[in-house]
Amino acid sequence: MKIISQRKRQLAGLLLASGALVLLPSCAGKRATVVTTETVTIDERTVAPAPAMIDISIINLHDAPSADPARERVVGTIVNEGDRPVSSLAIRVNALDRAGNVLHSITTPPLAETIDPFGGRARFEALMPRDPAVAGYHAVAIAR
Repeated sequence: MKIISQRKRQLAGLLLASGALVLLPSCAGKRATVVTTETVTIDERTVAPAPAMIDISIINLHDAPSADPARERVVGTIVNEGDRPVSSLAIRVNALDRAGNVLHSITTPPLAETIDPFGGRARFEALMPRDPAVAGYHAVAIAR
C-alpha cells in the first residue's frame, strides 16, 4: 500500500508541475511596442578663429669670453613657440647677485631678424660690466 501511495504522490506532483508549465505563459506580461519621436535642433554658428599666440622663451643663457677684460659677454637663444612670426624683439638682461638682486641691467637694440613661428630660433648677445658679485643672469624679451 505504501508503494501505491508513493506513486500516486509522484504522479500527482508530475501533473501539478506540468499544469503549472502550461499556465506559465499566460501569466507573462503583455508586450507593448512604444514608438517615440525626438526632434534635435542643431544651431550652427561661425566662431572667430583663436587669436594669434605669442610664446617666446629664452634658453641657453650664459656668459662667454669677451675681448674686453672689463666686460662680460652674455649670450642666449630666443625660441618662438607661438603661431606667428615675431620681429623687432629687444632683450633685457639683468645681472643678479646670489640673493637675486639686480646688480646691472642692459637692453639690447631690437633684433634685425624675424623669428619664424613654431620653434624658430635666433641668438642674441649683450655686453655687461664684469663684476665678481654677479652670480647669474636673467633675460626677458621685450616686444617693440
